[in-house]
Amino acid sequence: MRTIFKWITIFLIMISQLCVADMVIDMTTIGNAGNPAYLYYEGVPQWSWDDIWMGGVDYTYQIGTYEVTVAQYTEFLNAAAQSDPYGMYNPSMGGGFAVGGALIQRSGESGSYTYTAESGKENQPVRGVTFYSSARFANWLNNGQGSANTETGAYNMVLAAPWLAREAGAKWAVTSEDEWFKAAYYDPDTQTYYKYPNSSDETPEEPTDGTTTREMNFGLDPTWHGDGVTFTSTGETTGHSPYGIYDMGGNVQEWTDTIYSDERYYHGGSFMDDAFYLSTECRFTRDPSVGGVATGFRVVHIIPEPGSILLLIIGGLLLWCRRKLH
Repeated sequence: MRTIFKWITIFLIMISQLCVADMVIDMTTIGNAGNPAYLYYEGVPQWSWDDIWMGGVDYTYQIGTYEVTVAQYTEFLNAAAQSDPYGMYNPSMGGGFAVGGALIQRSGESGSYTYTAESGKENQPVRGVTFYSSARFANWLNNGQGSANTETGAYNMVLAAPWLAREAGAKWAVTSEDEWFKAAYYDPDTQTYYKYPNSSDETPEEPTDGTTTREMNFGLDPTWHGDGVTFTSTGETTGHSPYGIYDMGGNVQEWTDTIYSDERYYHGGSFMDDAFYLSTECRFTRDPSVGGVATGFRVVHIIPEPGSILLLIIGGLLLWCRRKLH
């Protein structure tokens, strides 16, 4: 009975997103709450180092089936960055990146900025986004989109670096390291972890030509399609995790909201990395205030406990009614 109720809950959440949200993000449900974690690093007893485990998540959540796209981030900027005091638009998106070319053009003056996605790149992953801008995107989703506040919700931006952490009760967030790792590598059927996020333990081979369909976009040479297009759009690669999540290996590296010292972990490798960077063995950190040329992100939506579903439905209906009245 509880399982049936859980899936009814998920269905109602999806319907509520369609009814009250302007932007609809493709999401995939990650169940199997309480799954075993993966032993990433076994501590050295004589040095009293702790073991490091990853991927164990004790709740059901949804994760973006694809990385946040250029079109989605452009919509966010048009809604929330008319003046952009927090630098959510990276000027390099207008054409300053060393690879990949322009993504988003900004026009107008502060207070009335408008943003336009580059034609043909709408469904590529957005990149050049700092962790803090990713957190503001999550806040915007958390607060209902439109003219919603970007400074509180999933993250209290007043706290700033380096201790900014996900708030209790957040509905939308940048993926945590455990959420990302589980969605990428865990196989719920065998209760084990694959080495690569294409449901395989075999080291993937880098493509030898520019036209062969790729499972994952990595390796750089040759570039995608052989025409200098380095980043793939949603649906272009065929490899996926056991849960059906795409581009968790290659394309762009992805922020997580997991803190290490004054940095944040990121995972997944990029279009120019070799296979090691796509695997369970790879774990790196970066300054959260720097938006790299090949750094993007994806979001998660936390599934409420069954007892909270009635409040969710009521809240969704009230928001829908409020929008209709305005």
